[in-house]
Amino acid sequence: MILGVSVTKSVQWRNATEEFTNVWHFDTAVDMTSQALANNVVSSERGFFGANVNFKKVQVWGPTDGTKQQSQMLLQQDLTGSGSGGTSTVCALETSAVVSWDTGRKNTRGGRIFLRKYLHMGQLAVADEPAAKGNTVLPAGELQRIKDFGAAMKNPSSQNSAPICDKAGRRLPLLTPTVVLPHLHTRQFRR
Repeated sequence: MILGVSVTKSVQWRNATEEFTNVWHFDTAVDMTSQALANNVVSSERGFFGANVNFKKVQVWGPTDGTKQQSQMLLQQDLTGSGSGGTSTVCALETSAVVSWDTGRKNTRGGRIFLRKYLHMGQLAVADEPAAKGNTVLPAGELQRIKDFGAAMKNPSSQNSAPICDKAGRRLPLLTPTVVLPHLHTRQFRR
């Protein structure tokens, strides 16, 4: 069964609270409850996002690979607290790191299709103002931290029972590497 997990977070930006959500899909064919999956995803995200990012709620629903009538909300839970991953330099808050995986599929023009996740980190773990503004390449240590997070999110369960997939349930090819684009990219908050 394919389950969707969304974790809603917020930051203070331009004198307003801006909320944003990261949505992940996992194939839970092997025994995994929605609460355990939510706990694993939230724990990973808390350790990655900056201290200026507040956690608001987590939702789990599914199956996402069936009809709309089959899909149902399995868990809704309010969250408190903030991230602990970035502690040094505040990022330009509409910039995001991009983590991607090659899906092994091609589009109609022959180009590769990637599963991409955009992460409004909030803060870098290193002191680098130009990188935090998206003006230079991210430092090697920060790139590795983002890559490690992406690799952990490929399978957030210690039992290897919930690999990442797209919302239709298509898994990544075996041994697909996690790739991080070297710069922060502008991705505006949705209004």
